[in-house]
Amino acid sequence: MRRQIAGLALLLVLPGFLFSPAAADDKKPSLTAEEIINKHIEAIGGRDAISRFKTRIAIGTVKKENDPEAKMAIMSELPNRVSAVFLFPSYDLKFSYDGSNAALQPQLPPRYGPFANKYREMLASGLMFNGISLYNHILQSSEDIKLQAKGTKKVRGRDAYVIEAKRSKGETTRLYFDAQNFMWVRTDYGKAHISAEIKPFTNDPVAHGEDELTVDFYIETSDFRDVEGVKLPFKFEQTVTVPILRQSKSGTISGVITEYRHNETIDPQMFQ
Repeated sequence: MRRQIAGLALLLVLPGFLFSPAAADDKKPSLTAEEIINKHIEAIGGRDAISRFKTRIAIGTVKKENDPEAKMAIMSELPNRVSAVFLFPSYDLKFSYDGSNAALQPQLPPRYGPFANKYREMLASGLMFNGISLYNHILQSSEDIKLQAKGTKKVRGRDAYVIEAKRSKGETTRLYFDAQNFMWVRTDYGKAHISAEIKPFTNDPVAHGEDELTVDFYIETSDFRDVEGVKLPFKFEQTVTVPILRQSKSGTISGVITEYRHNETIDPQMFQ
């Protein structure tokens, strides 16, 4: 019996044996930020295929709260222009960046200034809308942004590699790439906070915290399909807040892309 146990112990430490700890360990390999980005670019089609596109228009529909579906378009132009137009029933919502200035229309009331600033920061980051937009620092090397791998986390139940993106200005952003197919599935843009309004001093009871709100801003993309030799997302979810939302303080806009168009002329006014 002792000899059998000794023999089994020897087998367990032999390289490549079926029950060795190394074989049973399904932990994801450690990758650098550069390796993750390179794998992502290769997975979506490669730099040569991507470089054929100078402009991109994503057309589809968006939905928020109980409103009916609305038409939308996300437009981008190299090297650094991007805009999104959502045609909701009661108003048109537009995010735009012309390479220098970011804008949100209609403008938010002053009370929501921190949220408006966050939207503008996202637009100027070169990391908004994940791979939907051609303007992103994943494809364009920039000294303004430093990338560092930060292990893995779950995104909708799947492992994803995390990259921390630090810019010389603005908050740190976190990018998530599916650990199996290396699609860019989520971007975290950080938090924004609005404080309670200053009201007259009275003896009336006050619901503390009722008017305060902290929101985590993110964009998620999914349903990746081949478009002219490049894999692009056909669904996205984007954090939005009051007063864009009417029934809740914070939530999401969900979008479905039905068509991508490349290398079409885009009116410069769309980015203003």
